[in-house]
Amino acid sequence: MKIHLHVNGKKQGPFELEEMNSQIAEGVLLPGEVSAWYKGCEDWMPLEMVPGIEIPAGMNVPPVKKGGASPAEKGGDSTGGLIPYKNPSALIAYYLGIFGLFPLFGLVFSIPAFILGIVGLYKRSQNPVIKGSVHAWIGIVLGFIATTYNGLLAIGAIIAISQNRF
Repeated sequence: MKIHLHVNGKKQGPFELEEMNSQIAEGVLLPGEVSAWYKGCEDWMPLEMVPGIEIPAGMNVPPVKKGGASPAEKGGDSTGGLIPYKNPSALIAYYLGIFGLFPLFGLVFSIPAFILGIVGLYKRSQNPVIKGSVHAWIGIVLGFIATTYNGLLAIGAIIAISQNRF
């Protein structure tokens, strides 16, 4: 199982369960000060609540705070998570995809929208806490549609100009 950590305001990982248990035993990681997330987990939780984590006997673990993880650990923000500001590639892909729908000059925006959408999805897969997969997919789809649409318009314009029918 791969475990992502939130330590002192910074996200780290993924780490293997055995590595986490070894760091706890060595005193490198202190349960109660670290939040964790793993695939299939609904939300961030205290490290000591992760299945398979072993706390050595005698180690003092502070009680779990009521209410769970802080908004920063959850990835929350004042927008309610609707705007993926932590995944700028996905957000830029979204807007470039929309601007790419404008005839002819949209080709300049549509290709980067497609590429940044893929980058945004990759970043989301590397760090599940950040949002933006919907924005990234919209950037990819609109980037593809706009590239095709504007490419055909450009080819049509070139043919019309070459045959003096413009």
